[in-house]
Amino acid sequence: MFLIVANQMIIMFILLMIGFMIRRVKLIDHGGSKTLSNILLLLVNPILIMNSFLTVEYDPAKVRNLLLTFLFAALTHFLGIIAARLILPGKEPDTRIERYSAVYSNCGFIGIPLINSILGAEGVFYITAYLVVFNFLTWTHGLILITGDSSPKQLARGLRSPVMFTMLAGMIFYFLRIHIPANIGSALTYVANMNTPLGMFVAGAALAEAHPLAALRKGRVYLVSVAKLIAMPVLAMAVMLIFHPDAEVYYTVIAAAASPVATTCTMMALRYDKNYHYASELYVVTTLISMLSIPAVMALAEMLF
Repeated sequence: MFLIVANQMIIMFILLMIGFMIRRVKLIDHGGSKTLSNILLLLVNPILIMNSFLTVEYDPAKVRNLLLTFLFAALTHFLGIIAARLILPGKEPDTRIERYSAVYSNCGFIGIPLINSILGAEGVFYITAYLVVFNFLTWTHGLILITGDSSPKQLARGLRSPVMFTMLAGMIFYFLRIHIPANIGSALTYVANMNTPLGMFVAGAALAEAHPLAALRKGRVYLVSVAKLIAMPVLAMAVMLIFHPDAEVYYTVIAAAASPVATTCTMMALRYDKNYHYASELYVVTTLISMLSIPAVMALAEMLF
């Protein structure tokens, strides 16, 4: 498993560097990066979730494991939110970005191809449950963290986001066993497959506008890295080992929790005019460290299971 995971992390890093280069050679500018971020947040990511529900056949055993993944993902995020507040206290805008980064992982752009390399299509189906929890909290708690606005109006805006509607629609289609025409399904799959490369391109472009070498000299970056890459997967592992679910659920939740900082942090910082440079620095540093930490965490998870 170690070599499979390590190879997938190398692929992610190559895509990140492509994004870095296209920004450096000015194939896209800052406005282009923001447009790509919006496309990912408001179109590709929602369709990815919808498509995951549409492409897996209904199976009672899979439904049970899907619901368990929902539960464990919720518990992991809940514990992570508490831990992040204790490890990273404060109300400053950058501290809010740090807490978001410590809790929310790149479970879509890195987690999906990672779990696909380990468990195949069934693992991708289960990680959809993690994505549903992630996106619900991202557009509620996470949005409040990034913007600093906890008003009912802001919360309602998050709940009306496209990803919320597609999550609901996807679950309705799945549980009612509604099928769509093959050509529509193929079109949705093409869009969903843009998720990982575009996500890496956006993060790489943001890195090109930031100062990664300066980020490596910031002690807070390593504190966030420990919280994200060590504390979150250890919390997930502890929850999993208490209840001892099936291996597919166990590895899916841990792989998702062990992924580096969510690219959506940079995207939301871009969208809401926050410190996206710092968000991208946290993303890049944790992604670099995760090339070693994820294989190590997954090897530990395999040993303890």
